[in-house]
Order: sequence, then structure tokens, then C-alpha cells
Amino acid sequence: MKRSITRYLTILAALLLTVGCEEEEPVILEGTGITGQSWESIIEVDEEGENISLTFTSDAAWTASSSAQGWCKILTAEGIKGESALRIKVSQNIATESRTATVTIQVEGYPMSETITVNQAPGVTEEGEGRYREINEWTYSRMASTYLWNEPIPGLALDYSTGYQAFLKSILDGVAKHDDINHDDGAYSNKFRTEYYTQIISNAPDTKAVGQETKGNGFFLLKATDIGAAVGILVDTVIPDGPADKLGVKRGHFITAVNGVDITRDNYKSVITKIYTDPLSIKINTVEWEGENRDKAVLTSAGTIDLVPETYVEPAIYKAETVELSNGKKVGYLLYMGFHADFDEQLMEVFDKFKADGIEDLVLDLRYNNGGEILSSAVLATLIAGPEHKGETLAKLTFNKTRTEAGEKAEYKIGIKETIEYPDGYLPIEDALDHSLGLDRVFVIATKATASASEIIINGLRGLDIEVNIVGTRTSGKNVGMEGFSRRFRNYDFLLYPVSFYIENAKGFRDYPEGFEPDFKLDDSSFYPGGDFGSNSDFLCNAVYGWIRTGNKPSFKSSKANVLNFVEPVADITRVDLGGSRVIYRD
Repeated sequence: MKRSITRYLTILAALLLTVGCEEEEPVILEGTGITGQSWESIIEVDEEGENISLTFTSDAAWTASSSAQGWCKILTAEGIKGESALRIKVSQNIATESRTATVTIQVEGYPMSETITVNQAPGVTEEGEGRYREINEWTYSRMASTYLWNEPIPGLALDYSTGYQAFLKSILDGVAKHDDINHDDGAYSNKFRTEYYTQIISNAPDTKAVGQETKGNGFFLLKATDIGAAVGILVDTVIPDGPADKLGVKRGHFITAVNGVDITRDNYKSVITKIYTDPLSIKINTVEWEGENRDKAVLTSAGTIDLVPETYVEPAIYKAETVELSNGKKVGYLLYMGFHADFDEQLMEVFDKFKADGIEDLVLDLRYNNGGEILSSAVLATLIAGPEHKGETLAKLTFNKTRTEAGEKAEYKIGIKETIEYPDGYLPIEDALDHSLGLDRVFVIATKATASASEIIINGLRGLDIEVNIVGTRTSGKNVGMEGFSRRFRNYDFLLYPVSFYIENAKGFRDYPEGFEPDFKLDDSSFYPGGDFGSNSDFLCNAVYGWIRTGNKPSFKSSKANVLNFVEPVADITRVDLGGSRVIYRD
């Protein structure tokens, strides 16, 4: 009886278990579980990219994904039942093709998903012929790694099919759109940038630098003006050993006729260009002033000269001489027009002559010196400072964030030959100690054309506590420098000079983007040249010599007759196409 009851209970339990495990039919939900959505099925985004916020109501918890998470990124990957928002970040498109991503929203319990198509326009529409694509790719690579403000470059939309000049400018303009972070890369007029310092040149630059071969008549900075009743071209500077210099043309000569035709207000524009470059005959005159009456200036013919353009090398050292002041004090005068390593040996010879002459003070005339190689600024600074300052820092270079974090740094020191471009040593810096003067002060003649390596001399010497007195006008204010890179392409040479470092002195000072203010201000740009450079008749030199002779800052009053009435405003003084503080890597 007991076994029968046990068997009965077992059968009953099995029957109950079978009934309890019977599967219920699943509920199949229709649709996607999303209502009230704020978007169309396709979203169009421009090449700049944007942040997108999509609102909707979900019947349950949801998740979202993107087929292109790299550039179409989901910021809110999940949500709960009810009113929801999906945020998407679309990055800038820097490619030449458009691109598409699919965003999927899946609501829990719903077999169907909601899909959204995101279409983004192409980043660049190519407009060039593509001839310089290889050079542009090289330019991009160098700029992305060395440009001082390189962070935004990888995100720029660039057209590699354009010309190499336009391509570089598109990089610079693109960086400038990021809060003008590269403000210090460029010269300004009335707060507007007139040019970038960063530049690329081929083997046919528009202008020539100190140390390069030039073909022409040997003039620099001609000015159109009237003197008395005559209209003509005033000669401000004659290049030493150029064609005009060899024929006796002097600073202050006044050209009144070309090829037998008098210069007038109607023809001077075409004439002034020809005087620089063309074979022609010119009528030159000397000028004498009669008191304060400029209308009674006396022009005396100095003859007619036939000019034939020649190929010559413009020197860095225009003039170097020892001047004896009226009190017997001897002063060294150096008109230095550009920092170029080819002239460093000659620079040492000049200082040997100054030392032999027993000069007590030095006047550095940098009025037209736009800069050049930092190597040569280190040579000149060593010649001035001497062994007492050996090993002290003249200039320290600071690079972009990437290079700085990698430990990259560079310094130029007094009398120390090792430099960034010459790790094994640039001997003239060390040799300059044997030719140095060991001065504790120097006088600098400066104008708005005084820039870069010239300003390194001012800032660097002040960092060594050497007194630097400036006479003239405010300097350019270029506190950045460039490294030079070269590339050969289709029988052309390309030189890229990106601004890649700030320049500090030994005290860490680099804040001079507005230039250095003169200690004695004298703007002679509107005066008739009183005499040759270095003479007491030159207004700026006269002011400096007076300061040295008396020990007091000079006072200056120009005769009204000397003030020129220019036919048109004088152009900015720009001499060197590569102007700037440059580190040049040589093979």
C-alpha cells in the first residue's frame, strides 16, 4: 500500500511540473519604439563639422552606435525610457571626398532599429593643376612638425593641387583662424598683417639677399621727390662696388633726367624701376640749400653717366672706419647690412682694425639690416663682448610644444662654437674671442627696417648687462626665427623657412613684438641726406657722435629746407627676401 501511494505522488508531481513549464507565446512589438523624433532620415553636415543634438521619445531603454566612430562620434551611447536626447560630434573633414556614416538607435524589446544617415561634404574642392602636389606634401610635413604654432595644422582642410605659395599661405591663414595664435608670425601695418615671416621660395626669388648674386645698376632705396622747381629721383644708398658706385654716384645725388628726358610727376613711376635694372644714361646733380628756403635749393650738374647693369654680390659690410671726434675720442663705425656667414671672417678683420686704432666706443649702423643668420649674430656679439662673457647665453631658442616636450632646445653662447646647426662647432664664433673688443656699451642706429638678427644683438647684449643705446626709430619687433629646409624638385630648388622658435636672451626676455623703442628718437626718413654714412653730416651719425662726445643724449633740430616733399609716400624698407633670424642647415 505504501509503494502505491509513493508511485501515485510521483506521477502527480510530474504532471504538475509539465503544466508549470509550458512556454508562453512571446509578445512581438511593432516599430522601433521611437516616436516624436526631431530629425529626417538623412542629415547633411558641412565640411567644418558640428555637434548634433537629436531629441525623441523612447518606449524603453535604448543604445546608440555609429558606423564611423572615428569622425562621427556618439557622445550619449545609451538612455532610458521617456524623453531622450542623442548627441553626436562630427569632426572636420580634411579629405577631398565626401563621407557617410550610419547612426543606429536600438530600443530594448523592439526587433527593428532606427537608422540615421549622416552625410558630410568633402573637405577640399581641388582647384589647382596639381603640379606642385609633391612639394606641397613636403611643405605640410615640415610645417606640421616644426612650425611654432603647429597644433591646428593636422585639422586643416587643404588643397594640395594649388601652387606652392598659395598652399603655404592656406596653412598660415588656417592656423590664424584659431584665435590668431600665430600673431607673431608676420609684419603689421595699422594692426593688419601685411606679410608672413614664414615663406617658401624657389630658385627665382623676387628680391636678393646679402651674399647673393644680383644683376642691376647698384642702387638701393631711391626716392621720388621735388627739390626747388625740379622733380627727380634722390639716391639714398649706393651699393659698394656696384656699377653706380664705380661710376662715382654718391648718396645724396639727385637724378633729374633719364636718356635725355626730364623726370616729371607723370613719368617718374616708370623711370624709377628702370634706374634699378636697365641700361640707360642718367643726369645727376648735387644739391646745396640756401638757409631755410627750400625753394631756393641750388642744383649743380655733376654730369651724365651711362649705366650698364652688372652681376655683383651685395656685401654685408657696407662701410667700416674709425672716426675721430672733435675731442680726440676714437669711435668705430660699422654699417652692417645683413648677417651672413660668408662675411664673418671679414667682420673679424674689421674688429682687428678697430682694436689697432684704439677705439673707445662702437657705433653699429643697423638702420637697413633686416637680419639673417643667427650664427653671424653670435660672431658679432662675441666680437663686442669678449672673453669676459665667454660661455654666457646670447640667445636661447624655444620650439613648439611637441619639440619642447621631446627635450629639444638650442642656445647660442658667447665664444662657444657648438650650435644647433653645427653640433661639431662653427669655428668663427670661437675665433672671434681673439679679435674682440670687450666693450661694456655699444650705440645702435636703428629704424623700422632693423629686425630679427639685428634685434638679437640688442636683446642679447642687454641680457649680458652690456649697455645698448639706440638712436633712430622703433625697430621691427621680430622676436621669432626660422629654420631653413631645402628640396630639389623638377630642376628647381625650393627653400622653406617656417617660423619655428622664439628667441630669448639670457634673462629670458623675448617680449618685443612691437620692437625696441629708441633711447633717442630721430626719424630722418623725410630729410635730404646730409652726407655719407658714418660722417658728421649724416643726421643719425651726428646725433650718436654728439652723445658719445658729451656723454649726454643729443638734441636735434633740422632745417626746414632739408625736409623733403615726396612725390608719393616712401615705401617700407624691405631689403632681404629671406629677412629674419635664420638657422640654416648646410650639407
